[in-house]
Parts: sequence; C-alpha cells; structure tokens
Amino acid sequence: MERIEQIAQFMLEQHNSKLNFRNLPKTLMPSDINEAYEAQKVFQKNSGRGELGGFKIALASKVQQELCGIDHPIAGGIFVKEIKKSPSTIKLSHYHGLGLEFEIAVTISDDIKPEKGTLDRESIKKYIKSLSPAFELIIDREADYSNINPLTMIADNAWCSGIVLGKELPNWNNLDLDIIQSRLFWNDEPPQNAMIKDANPLDSLVWVSNLLISLGRKIPKDSIIITGSVIKTRAPKVGDIVRYNVGDLSEVEIKII
Repeated sequence: MERIEQIAQFMLEQHNSKLNFRNLPKTLMPSDINEAYEAQKVFQKNSGRGELGGFKIALASKVQQELCGIDHPIAGGIFVKEIKKSPSTIKLSHYHGLGLEFEIAVTISDDIKPEKGTLDRESIKKYIKSLSPAFELIIDREADYSNINPLTMIADNAWCSGIVLGKELPNWNNLDLDIIQSRLFWNDEPPQNAMIKDANPLDSLVWVSNLLISLGRKIPKDSIIITGSVIKTRAPKVGDIVRYNVGDLSEVEIKII
C-alpha cells in the first residue's frame, strides 16, 4: 500500500471504529500540504459517502483559527448526500462530536478549471450563481483542541459531515457584504450578532478556488462552497432549535433530536 493510501486508511479506520480524533503518527504524518490534500482525496474516494457536491474552507476567521491553534485556513470536501435543505431535523446520535458552524454558502455558476489561472475578488464574481445562509455540520470526534495538527485535519477532510442550506439571498450582487450583520438564535437565548465580513465570503471563495486550482482540481458547475464560520463552533444538544439569520434577508434552521 502506498503511503498516501496508508494515511487515508488510518483516518478511515478511526471513523469506522468510532475512535476519537487523534493526530497522525509521525510515520504517517504528511510531509507537506500537498501530500495532506492527496491523502484527503483518497479519504473522500474510499469513504463510501458518495460523490462530492462542493468544498469547504475551515478556520477562515481568526476566532476559528485561535480555537484550533492554527494560523491559516484549510479546505475539505462536501458530499452530495450530506447536503440538506432548511428547515432540517438532525439526529444527534448519527454524529461523533457534532458541532455547528454559521456560514455563507456559494453556489458556483460555471466550471472553475485550473487552466483559467489564479482568481481574485473581482474575477471570482462571474462564477457566483447565488449566496445562501448555511450551517456546516462538523464532526470533531471529541478532539483535543489544544493539540490539533493541521495536516492531520486536512487528511480527515477538515471534519466536514454535511451542510444545511437556507434560501438564496435576494440580489446578492447588489449587497454590501462588509456591512451585513448576521444573528444566531439558539432556543430562547438572546441572539448573538456577527458581521459577515468577519469571514468574508468573497475572500474565502477566492482562497478555496485558488487552492484547488494549485492542486490541479476542477470545481464543477453547481458546486456549493461554504466560506467559513463567523461565530465560534458550538455543540448542540437534543431538543435545540437553532436559526441563523443573515441581514433579515434569509435564514437557515435546524432542530436537533
């Protein structure tokens, strides 16, 4: 078995055995970012979870990077079968260490191919079909946040276990994303406010796209890319009802059972 496959198999065996997250051993630690993403591809292919329907950025905001002790974003894949529509009911027992993140999802309007070259905030806009509020369902498998190796987290598909999508934001191209405020409603608690710019969707989209371009990977039309949480990850409990509202334009809702 080749080294890349061994790395992916180590992660898959952890999942299949329902083991808590732990960093790869030194003998399997990827030598660099590229090797970690190669292992991630094999993890995705061999996971039995089906085809990819999009990609995620993890640790896009400073609050999320500080939470994990990492100073840069990472990316992972979203499986088609794990893309849900709001309102959605989530069974907590189906997940190993479920956390919710509060994001903007971008639907891509056309293939983004590596040969088209590096993108920036302006050139990326022609590839945006729509923006929507979204929850990401992450599985941290009871990780020790004081000891997370980013190369291991990449190989582990950046912990993505699906997303829940709200309705599209109307006239997204006329919105000033730098001034839009979002609000998190958790049961009857006072709402928690955050600015969308704290995990700027355009910057995150550019980052993910350019990363995949550098890895020689195409982003297919209608892919969904989630762009990072503006509020610290939170673990839900049975009975929780959670809504994430973006600028009073749209929201996404889940119930935990």
